[in-house]
Amino acid sequence: MAAGRKTDRLFPGLDDLGNENERSLAVLEPAWAKAALAFRTGNRLGHGSHSIRCGSLVEVYTTLDVYQRRFKAGDTLSLLQAISVCAEENLPLPEWLALAFRDRLTAFGRPGGAASLDHVFSSKALPTSSPKKAAQARLDWQLGVRLWLEAWDLVQADASISSIDGVITRLLSTKRYGVEKTKAKQLITMVDEGQAEFLRTDTLSQFLKKRRKAVT
Repeated sequence: MAAGRKTDRLFPGLDDLGNENERSLAVLEPAWAKAALAFRTGNRLGHGSHSIRCGSLVEVYTTLDVYQRRFKAGDTLSLLQAISVCAEENLPLPEWLALAFRDRLTAFGRPGGAASLDHVFSSKALPTSSPKKAAQARLDWQLGVRLWLEAWDLVQADASISSIDGVITRLLSTKRYGVEKTKAKQLITMVDEGQAEFLRTDTLSQFLKKRRKAVT
């Protein structure tokens, strides 16, 4: 083991789980040692001295699967989002992700390739053709999340609400969000469909449809 690198604090609170192989890896790269520990014991540590990842590998896989489907549908920004998940969870990139990212970046470096990385990693949900459009898309997402959360709170609190239009009418009558009904519905739907995809749950519209059926 190389001198000068301390590994006694590699696994805070879990030091007894680190074997010699993992401690040797830690001299080279702590993240690799933590990954080896995770695959050996199931105890997954993230980056930082007190980062313990609690989600199961199945849950991480489910999230990455959503990004893979989005990538196959043409959303190449999903590659970066999937890499971010792997970085946060301190897990190796899945094979599809490693190959797709390498291929996109290699193509960018070739003569005649994309003019900018904005064209390599892009998403219809986040236009980057101009700073103004990109800024507006981020603001729309933030407002959409707020509307979506408050819409669900309202639906859960009032069983008489049975339609998306009814939810939006109530929301806009209680607060000033700076948008009209059509825009509010668009933003809620955008966030709602994305969340349902990741969480494998009903959208708000599907939930309300089931509520209407239960009443009749």
